[in-house]
Amino acid sequence: MISRLPLLLAIAGAAVLFLAIAFVYVLVIGALFFGGIQFTGGAVDAAALLPWIPVRM
Repeated sequence: MISRLPLLLAIAGAAVLFLAIAFVYVLVIGALFFGGIQFTGGAVDAAALLPWIPVRM
């Protein structure tokens, strides 16, 4: 009889990898939804608070 342990380990490894990737996507989408990540205006707003940093627009 063929051992099923390698198959079970492969399936478990694929499931853990899938769950890890899904968890990262959920974190990023949640951060975007709740305003934790800003892709536009963040650097300009930060530089506006520090008058000695020149801002080129």
